[in-house]
Amino acid sequence: MNHLQNLNPAQYEAVTAPAGPVLVLAGPGSGKTRVLTQRVAYLIRDMNIRPYQILAVTFTNKAANEMRSRVEDLLGETVGGSLWIGTFHSICGRILRREAEHLPVNNNFVIMDADDQLSIIKRILKELNIDDKVYRPQSVHSEISNAKNNLLLPKNMPRGDYRTEVIARVYEKYQEALVQSNAVDFDDMLLYTDQLLQNHPEIRESYGKRFEMILVDEFQDTNAAQYQLLRKLASVNHSIFAVGDEDQSIYRWRGADYRNVLQFEKDFPGCKKILLEQNYRSTQNILDAARAVIDNNRNRTPKALFSDRGR
Repeated sequence: MNHLQNLNPAQYEAVTAPAGPVLVLAGPGSGKTRVLTQRVAYLIRDMNIRPYQILAVTFTNKAANEMRSRVEDLLGETVGGSLWIGTFHSICGRILRREAEHLPVNNNFVIMDADDQLSIIKRILKELNIDDKVYRPQSVHSEISNAKNNLLLPKNMPRGDYRTEVIARVYEKYQEALVQSNAVDFDDMLLYTDQLLQNHPEIRESYGKRFEMILVDEFQDTNAAQYQLLRKLASVNHSIFAVGDEDQSIYRWRGADYRNVLQFEKDFPGCKKILLEQNYRSTQNILDAARAVIDNNRNRTPKALFSDRGR
């Protein structure tokens, strides 16, 4: 069966786009998951790209498992672990364990959960005689997390006033404690991988050559660290297929920056931009009402969502 015949014209254009940078702006209910899975299957079946040469990044394990299952259904065969599908953190964890000789921890490192991270922060505040009523552990940890997601090491932290001095000092001690325990936190997985690719050009080139195609879902919810990782991994083949929508960015509170969608066009000149505007979920009245509100947003690509479901 030719699965491509079930796609609408815009979806077909996206799935069959030639190698190179592609930005797919997918409105709500426009079938972006179908496009992503069909794209992976098309790369393997029609473009003869090996599964191990494809990297597909999602934001949840559930989405990654669903994508893998759908791809295998389309291909009629299992792809196993050769196809790199996973969250940013799981992909980074896989790279870090393979390249641990370049890290301050070994490849048996443990990943601290949120409670463990907070316990370390509390202990350090106590050791440094810092009032945890003024510098609440959760708040301090949040500021350290934000720094890591902006790729800032303790030595690079801004120190313009007493509070920032304290945060930088705690951050430094916190990192020392993690390394002594042969541990990383979730943010380290992104930070260490970015440093690895930045400081070791040969490793960056190795992974850049390996991944002939990189696909990323929910691109509008990437933060600074995640976007820089994608740029480095795509630095050799420049074949990155990003699916997102500025209008659907909901994770600003944890560092997501919808402006990465706009930056993509600058960093990958000549990228092919495709709009998925047909909505399969709502009636036209709902789409028109939503558009009347959303069109007031700045820094976005206008999309004319339409539906065949009537008014």
